[in-house]
Amino acid sequence: MNLAKIILTFALALAVVACSSGPKPRLGKMPPNDEVPKGDQGVKRKVGNPYKIAGVWYHPKEDPTYDQTGYASWYGKDFHGKATANGETYNMNALTAAHKTLPMPSYVKVTNLANNRSIVLRVNDRGPFVGSRLIDVSRRGAQLLGFQKQGVTRVRIQASDSNGRVRSARANRRQVAAPAQRPTARPAQTPDKKVAGKETHFVQVGSYGNQDNATLQANKLRRSGHPARVIRQVQNGKAFWRVRIGPFLQRLLAKDKLDRVVADGFYDARIFTETAR
Repeated sequence: MNLAKIILTFALALAVVACSSGPKPRLGKMPPNDEVPKGDQGVKRKVGNPYKIAGVWYHPKEDPTYDQTGYASWYGKDFHGKATANGETYNMNALTAAHKTLPMPSYVKVTNLANNRSIVLRVNDRGPFVGSRLIDVSRRGAQLLGFQKQGVTRVRIQASDSNGRVRSARANRRQVAAPAQRPTARPAQTPDKKVAGKETHFVQVGSYGNQDNATLQANKLRRSGHPARVIRQVQNGKAFWRVRIGPFLQRLLAKDKLDRVVADGFYDARIFTETAR
């Protein structure tokens, strides 16, 4: 009997070793830096079952008109390279986010209400489960939204497609944000045909006392696909040069362009509105 027990114990030990040394489950792809991941990333889309954290139940669901205001935080290197809730690999330098109930993956447009910066993020993780926070964004997302140093900021979160187009519940899910670049060519060709009282909007990336510096900035924007112009102006007898994109007849289009410019790393970009006289 003793010999049989010894043999059985040895066999069980071998089995445990074999299981622990076997191949680990494969994770979904790590998304590239500075991008909103698209496609399946090697995992299946899922809404998810109800789950309970710290005594609170959460009920994931499809919510194509989701539009909430609350607090955002961010998470970084402690989770970098680890599996997200839907099986993708977390990359703190990609444009992703964690949310408690939205499907995975899905996309959200997040606007920092402190500075009006907006970016699109892919929801591929669950959380945050701290206080009243609504969303955890990647470290790169926090950088682009301008709150990495402070850690938390108040945001608006809107369900969107991968290009940042959101749907309106009141307009029968009608898309309310048009593609950013389509209407820009026509007003740019006729900047001198202004109607008194008519507002036009520009995305301004900088104002320079040296024309060469303005030209360098404009060239950087053009290489990123943004049709920037250098505009010379004189004020109090002194010349300076503004780097601008536009004009846009609708502020919504200017905001959409601003989102894309900031996402490309031009963090000082702002919207300027001028009224024709």
